[in-house]
Amino acid sequence: MPRRITRRQALTTLGALSLPLDRLMAGAPGSSAAPASSAGPDLSTLPPDLPNFHPMMEWLARENAPRLSFLDPQWRSLEAWQAAARPVLRDRLGYAPTAAPLKAVVLRREERDGFTLESVKISATPAYDIPAWVLIPPNRRGKLPAVLALHCHSGRYTWGHEKVLSSPGEPAAVTEFRNGTYGRPWAEALVRRGFLVVVIDAFYFGERRLRIEDIAPSRVFSEVRDPFNTARQATPGSAEWIAATNRVCSFYEHHTAKTITATGASWPGIHVWDEMRTVDYLISRPDVDAERIGCAGLSGGGFRTAMAIAADARIKAACVTGWMTAFAHQLRNHIRHTWMIYTPGLYRSLDLPDAAALHAPGALLVQQCRRDTLYPMSGMQAAVDRLTAIYAKAGLPEKFRGTFYDEPHSFKPPMQDEAFDWLEQWL
Repeated sequence: MPRRITRRQALTTLGALSLPLDRLMAGAPGSSAAPASSAGPDLSTLPPDLPNFHPMMEWLARENAPRLSFLDPQWRSLEAWQAAARPVLRDRLGYAPTAAPLKAVVLRREERDGFTLESVKISATPAYDIPAWVLIPPNRRGKLPAVLALHCHSGRYTWGHEKVLSSPGEPAAVTEFRNGTYGRPWAEALVRRGFLVVVIDAFYFGERRLRIEDIAPSRVFSEVRDPFNTARQATPGSAEWIAATNRVCSFYEHHTAKTITATGASWPGIHVWDEMRTVDYLISRPDVDAERIGCAGLSGGGFRTAMAIAADARIKAACVTGWMTAFAHQLRNHIRHTWMIYTPGLYRSLDLPDAAALHAPGALLVQQCRRDTLYPMSGMQAAVDRLTAIYAKAGLPEKFRGTFYDEPHSFKPPMQDEAFDWLEQWL
């Protein structure tokens, strides 16, 4: 069962959030975190990943402590804070391309068990379109609430929408992965609750993956030459091809991130802009209620959700699962994440929970997994505490909920049910 954060804990946390970094790293008073015995391995007893550099990194985090949190006493008005902070966020994301005229082409339509599925191409920029899959409930009457269902990262680049949406005759590998991480194709479970659901392939996944078959063999990095050659010789779509392709794509993340940064953009910026373009598409549909747009996702999809709701006030309710942390807590042993979650220069202004709080007065549910080894419990707890305090200061305590599940990194059906109930409540 989930464990909720109380209003009393929110008030207690207000004092804790003013503590110096070294005390915050030790955990906040009034914590509702699980006992250490039910959490993941305690990496704080291990040497830092960057042993001789770690003191410098802690110093940098203190020097660059976020200056634009709503909890700063200078901010009394939520609207004034958002007017100052959201443009900073958008500037740090570094991605505001010239948009192509909004157009959506329905490539195919099929009837599924309990919903209609449309495959759509959404115009985005002169450089690319966004592939999307729209799930429409039957017997709809009037305008519908709509939800962006954002897929995870998981190191599986050959799949995008497939992680949350099934297809007849799909490879056993994707079914096995989905069942292990989600327990079911949750976009389908959500449409059966009466929501119109849209799933896109994020940049670098599915139809938008790095086409390693187009890389010149003479230019492939030596570190992945063996899996590159394996992928070239294997049958596309086979288990061998999938594993080899994913390994090459994983290595090429660093090269892709460097290239994006060299252009003046950021990887989160691309994702956020694409999510916002998807919202543009949703509100253009005659069957969607523009005032009832939601967003949800696990892991990389959870991070994308947090950033999308920070940037786009049109999203009214959201669920972030398995990606909400105070970044300073990551420094010692938990920076081994995808390049897709780093926004250069953002931390000086906003930590991740500060950014997500730009969503207020939108309703936000954050779900954490106690046995998640991707983040320290202290970081997960500090983020939930900070959001609790922000929503309390804004006079909106009922619009935020933080829950902890005794699970590893996942978004299982009981968690989905809580998320769907939350979306139904606020959309």
